[in-house]
Amino acid sequence: MLTIFAENQTFISMTLQNHPFDDQPFRLPRSFNEKENTCRALFNAVISSGQTFWHVCTPGTFQSVIFRSPNEYRFAVNAVAMSAHDAGVRVLTFEIMSNHVHIIVISKDKATAIAFFETLKQRLIRYFRELRSPRDLSGFVSDPIPIETLDSLRNQIAYTNRNNYVIDPDHTPFSFPYGANAYYFNPFAKMLTGKRFEEMSDRSKMRLLHSKKIEYPDDFRVLDDMILPTSFCDISLGERFFRDARHYMYKISREVESYKEIAELLGDLAYYTDDELMGVIYSICKKNYGLDNPSFLNVAQKNEVARTLHYDYKADNVKISRLLRLPRNAVDQLFPMSAKK
Repeated sequence: MLTIFAENQTFISMTLQNHPFDDQPFRLPRSFNEKENTCRALFNAVISSGQTFWHVCTPGTFQSVIFRSPNEYRFAVNAVAMSAHDAGVRVLTFEIMSNHVHIIVISKDKATAIAFFETLKQRLIRYFRELRSPRDLSGFVSDPIPIETLDSLRNQIAYTNRNNYVIDPDHTPFSFPYGANAYYFNPFAKMLTGKRFEEMSDRSKMRLLHSKKIEYPDDFRVLDDMILPTSFCDISLGERFFRDARHYMYKISREVESYKEIAELLGDLAYYTDDELMGVIYSICKKNYGLDNPSFLNVAQKNEVARTLHYDYKADNVKISRLLRLPRNAVDQLFPMSAKK
């Protein structure tokens, strides 16, 4: 049993099982160095136990839309829960996007991470076949990427948890319902409860899982036809790789450059909010031209900034035109291949 003394002077108890690093002694450290060393010791303990962190993701570039309705998203979450249980991987976080997924897992080897993904894919294929609405999943492929450093793990958890937020202006990192993002450092979300799996009839279980195989943990919690991420994601462990909630918030909202690096690593498109890209533009203005405001840029300078946004930050022509107040046709002339998209 691990007892964590929280900032608000309450005790939160949790039991983690199955891995040697679960028995690492833990107390709430106070100084920056104590917090950082505690995170690093936990990361090293996972690695020393023979486990590896993996980013299981699929490219959104060549895959058409998969999930088109709330019910389809809910089943995708359920499929992640079932597949993780069957493959024996430990999920730290995940996010289901309309045409791709990001899932951070701990497993003993790459083969296990691959088995987890392939099980997930086959469940989705059977589900859409059952709906008589098959989807082309030819682009839904994954070559799990090992996460080898603590900083990389932090960045990739944050990258996953903000994935929907950066392309959907109607969501925050805490409001998108089809992932574990809403539960990180959010005690109110963790209070959500639903019906325990053991309380459901066999018929209800088969309807929920779209499967005759219903042997899953009795303490799975189901709410609104979806297995709650708190039932199968080790969110408490994921949180412990950050120094505190403030550190996590900084990661999901401020460290723009780290997401560019992760996107390049994953072969993903880098997504940034308008506010984040405006921060980049202001930084470039100050650093390269000694200007305090992008409105002072001349046309040639704006074109240079546009190239940086296009090549380094993968901003599309519409966004570049809007943020730099350049005519759309002028931006299309700079990047004609993007103009065709």
